[in-house]
Amino acid sequence: MRQTKISAMALCLGILAFSGAPVVRAQDAQASTYPNRVVKLISPFAPGGATDVLARLIAQKLGENWKQTVIVENKAGGGGIIAAATVARAEPDGYTLLLGSVGPIEVLPSIMTKMPYDAEKDFAPIDMLVNVDNVLVINEKTPVKTMAELIVYAKVNPGKLHFGSSGIATTGHLAGEVFKQQAGVDIVHVPYRGGAPAALALLAGEVDIIFSSVPTVVQHIKTGRLRALAVTGEKSIENLPGVRTIKEQGLTDYRVVSWYGILAPARTSTTIVNKINADLGRILAMPDVKTALLEQGWTTAHVTPPAMVKQIKNGIQQWKLVTEKAGIKPE
Repeated sequence: MRQTKISAMALCLGILAFSGAPVVRAQDAQASTYPNRVVKLISPFAPGGATDVLARLIAQKLGENWKQTVIVENKAGGGGIIAAATVARAEPDGYTLLLGSVGPIEVLPSIMTKMPYDAEKDFAPIDMLVNVDNVLVINEKTPVKTMAELIVYAKVNPGKLHFGSSGIATTGHLAGEVFKQQAGVDIVHVPYRGGAPAALALLAGEVDIIFSSVPTVVQHIKTGRLRALAVTGEKSIENLPGVRTIKEQGLTDYRVVSWYGILAPARTSTTIVNKINADLGRILAMPDVKTALLEQGWTTAHVTPPAMVKQIKNGIQQWKLVTEKAGIKPE
């Protein structure tokens, strides 16, 4: 009797398959109820910084949208590698997400001899949240007032100017290296352990230039202690009116823009990836979210998952050329 029942069940399944009736896979069934428990957003830096502010804003809004708890888990270290590796190894069920960025996803794979993940194969990119420009700032005592004067001075005094950054292979470092390559100047890189220490070094006169995130230096610019010469992106930034881009000031091929975005482990259901992307699109369009991000000097992005895949692939290739030419090695 048991054998007869099993055979009948197999026959029914065969008829359903033959007739074209849909067979619901376990992953699809799971995606249809997503999320039905706590979601973790892994942030690559310590609590309290600008990245953490972004992570907690997105987690709060996703939680409100899903009526589900979304917690931020900070896993700092390795320039974002520790956080990225955590997500790369997680179950591909959509319940562990990464707040990723240019460093661990596009840049470090080009300079590290060994990585704990493959940036192109081990993640399912979901959405770009924000684009992040840097601003080129100088100490008020540096004897130049414009981008053109800076380039001339650097050419006349090779090796005399020093530019600080928040560390080797960070966006601020790379922005400086691209500037050196395109302007044809010799300025010396001095890495610090973070954007704030680099800004303090500039204020103290230890270095002459930094390519900084806007929130780190905007108050010093407004008080006149630091002078903003240019921004590194495609267009001016709203909270730095009158500061033109490097591209507009003569280096027509110059564009250095960082990003923060959400990624999941590879093999995460396309249904889940698309749902999160759509929900993030609605969140990024909210006026209060746009205002909060603008205050940080960030502009909202929102792209499709395939567009983010393409961006990462192109970014890895582009940064490889820059880092090889600059001879950048890991710390």
